[in-house]
Amino acid sequence: MTIKKTVSAREALKNVLKSSFGEFVRDIRECDEISQTELAKHMHVSRQFINAVEKDKAKISLAMAIKFARALGYPYEAFVEIFLNDLLRKSGIKKVVHLESKAA
Repeated sequence: MTIKKTVSAREALKNVLKSSFGEFVRDIRECDEISQTELAKHMHVSRQFINAVEKDKAKISLAMAIKFARALGYPYEAFVEIFLNDLLRKSGIKKVVHLESKAA
């Protein structure tokens, strides 16, 4: 018997800045009960690509991070922030990026 691990959205977002982008995508996808196959179809990519992103084996662009946000139905800002912080962490840069809206 396989037991599906489910995580509440609150738990998934608790340590979001410590998460890799792939872990963040996986947690959001699982919280929303979307399969890798469903997400892949919605994004017009392969299920293997989604799996590689979630396991941090695929390098993606900022544009792809935004595509994940839109496909999952979330505002892109959090995905961009997680993506940039993950990129900095993996590059050995001990800084954190926070996005702010530009004043009009």
